[in-house]
Amino acid sequence: MSFTNNKGSEARLEKKRKGGFWLRKWDSVDVANIFLVMGMHILAIYAPFMFNWGAIWVALVMEVITALGVTIGYHRLLTHKSFKIPKWLEYIIVYCGLHAGQKEPIYWVSVHKYHHMYVETEKDPHTPKEGFWFSHIGWLFDNEYIAAKAGESRSGDYSNVPELKAQWFYGFLHSTYIWHKGIREVAIHHFTYFVNSVCHTWGDRPWNTSDTSTNNWWITISTYGEGWHNNHHAFPKSARHGLEWWQFDLTWEIIKFLETIGLVTYIKLPTAAGKERLKMRLDNTKQTKRK
Repeated sequence: MSFTNNKGSEARLEKKRKGGFWLRKWDSVDVANIFLVMGMHILAIYAPFMFNWGAIWVALVMEVITALGVTIGYHRLLTHKSFKIPKWLEYIIVYCGLHAGQKEPIYWVSVHKYHHMYVETEKDPHTPKEGFWFSHIGWLFDNEYIAAKAGESRSGDYSNVPELKAQWFYGFLHSTYIWHKGIREVAIHHFTYFVNSVCHTWGDRPWNTSDTSTNNWWITISTYGEGWHNNHHAFPKSARHGLEWWQFDLTWEIIKFLETIGLVTYIKLPTAAGKERLKMRLDNTKQTKRK
């Protein structure tokens, strides 16, 4: 962001003040942010109904790791340069902070630098002069207002963090954040769901299972071998889903590699006798249908 004082930005600020928080014009970033934050809070409300100590410990450990990524990486290191560490360690710590849900480093550091530069003034991005609600969380849902205070376009140029913009790592995180946090997670969800839907509707059935499971090669590509679903239902305990030499199964290849270096043991695979029994069942079923 680049905070300047000009008549255009002042006019936009005045327009925003008159509209108030709820009656103002909401842009796509505001809407996306409020749905994301609401979703997180709904999950938090639901959490007590899924209580178990294991979940609590995982949440606590991940909270510590991701929060320290923000406090050590985003805040004290990148923003205030309070200390120096090797670049490889800096990137690891900052990457932990990326999973705290507070956006990527260039955005976070830019906003926080302006907060210190204009603390508790009209130009403070989350000034308490706008009220407790605004300084606490409301500013997250008012992208255009924050941009107007900066006297810039809504996209922001982040001119106060040139040292971060110049580094490929932070530029990469900034330009790929939506894909990393949005598209990636949506894709993983739906690719997994396709196994449940597509692989019980379309595809080949080389094995005579008592269900509608199928092998679907294009689902296999996006799920790293899970698309050989009929194979899986025929031999559910098998670590290998692509049973034929031509059925590529990336998950199995990784498991096999881990076995060669001694990290995986007791691998379960279908026996020749088990395969033969299922093939005989399939042949008998086909003959019965012909009659």
